[in-house]
Parts: sequence; C-alpha cells; structure tokens
Amino acid sequence: MKVVAFLKRFLRLHVFNPEWSCSVCGEENFDGGFVCKKCEQNLPYNDKIVCEHCGRKTEIREEYCVTCKENMVSVDKARSVFSYEGTIRKLITIFKYDNARYLAEYFGDKMTLLYLKNCFNADGLIYVPMEEKAERKRGYNQSRLLAERISSKTEVPIFECLEKTKKTLRQARLNRKDRLKNLEGAFKVKKRKILKDKTVVIIDDVTTTGATAEVIAKALKKSGAKLVYLLTVASTPAFNIANKNKQRDRRKNGTI
Repeated sequence: MKVVAFLKRFLRLHVFNPEWSCSVCGEENFDGGFVCKKCEQNLPYNDKIVCEHCGRKTEIREEYCVTCKENMVSVDKARSVFSYEGTIRKLITIFKYDNARYLAEYFGDKMTLLYLKNCFNADGLIYVPMEEKAERKRGYNQSRLLAERISSKTEVPIFECLEKTKKTLRQARLNRKDRLKNLEGAFKVKKRKILKDKTVVIIDDVTTTGATAEVIAKALKKSGAKLVYLLTVASTPAFNIANKNKQRDRRKNGTI
C-alpha cells in the first residue's frame, strides 16, 4: 500500500499536468487553464457591492461595514478577488491542504489584476508567515507562493521582515475575540529599517474576521510602516459574519 501511495504522489507531482482537467469540476479542460470556462463564469467574484474599507461583500455599499468598523483599524484598505463561498472554498482548501501549489499561479494572477485596479502602489509585499514546524509538515506556505507570483508580475519586492514565533490554534475554529487572544505575541517584525515610511501589502489566502491581518498590520505600523493594505484570494461576506455573531450571542443568552 505504501508503494501505491508513493507512486500516486509521484505521478501527481511530476507527471500530472493540472491544466489537463478543471480544478473545480474535474472534467477535461482544453482551454489551457486551471479552471474551465463554464466553472470560471460561476465562481463567486467579489466585484459588486463591497465595503469600501475591508472589501467584503455587503448588501449595501458602506464606508465601514459591521465586521470591520472598530475592528480593522490598522489595515488601511483591504480587497479580495472572490467571496469565500461556494466552489471557491473548495479551490482554496485543495490549494492549502492538498498540495495544489499550481493554484498559486491562478490565484496570484487574479490578485495582481486587483492590486493594479486598486492602485496600491506598494513598496513591498509581506506574506503571512507560518510557524516553522507547520510549514515543514505542509511542505510550503501558500501565502508565500501567492506573494511570489504577484511579485513576479508587478516587480514589487517581497519584504522578508516578518516571522511567526509561536504555535497557534487553527483560526477557523475560533471567534474574533479568541482569534486575537490566540495571536498574541505570535508575530515578530525583523529588519525594521526596511519598513520606515513604506507602503506595504499583506498577502494571504482568506480574510474571515480580519484578526490576523489586524495583528500583523499593527505590528508593521509600530515598526515604521506608513500604510498597510491587505490583499487576499477571498473574504467571508460581511452578513455571514454578522449572522454568526448573532447566533453566538443567542446561544450565550440561552435564547436558542
């Protein structure tokens, strides 16, 4: 069984061409891309009504939505290519956990277009680092791969000035308050001189509560950064977070 598993992994890594089939539906794809045209049209692009500040999908246009007001104060502006729902959740999951590194090219190109559209004009890109042991186990840092792709397209350098110094729990299982507590002391800024009066863009895969980006942005500004933007593949819609918060409050109050 070990031999069979090894052969499957070897073929997937060294022989299989991900452009042979659509990463969403699995059907043969002859368009020369990772996602077929049909599935591409159905992806949840986040290009309609969004919060002006955090860039999440909202029901009405707002300068600050309920999820970012008084929460994302150190991040000056955030944008995401997709809304974190439907098939995009599947794509990001296999990108992060199933060795689908090739999707960094697909996502990175989309993020590059969004970067240019929003005129970020950054001095440097900063990817969200992983704890060293966790990165060794996964084999790669998906945020680094995205940053490398965007850097290659925009010629904006990557600032290697942030490291994760503490093992943390998986953020997906925590609410915003617990996420912030979980991230206390987790990131360390090094090479501070490179940040002096600079505009930087944090690169990550998903924005949920925004806690990770806020903690990092605060640390970067304390170290001299002038403006800190956030660019992600996808973000959770504002009303989804608001509804979850209401349900959580009801449970605490014993009303549901």
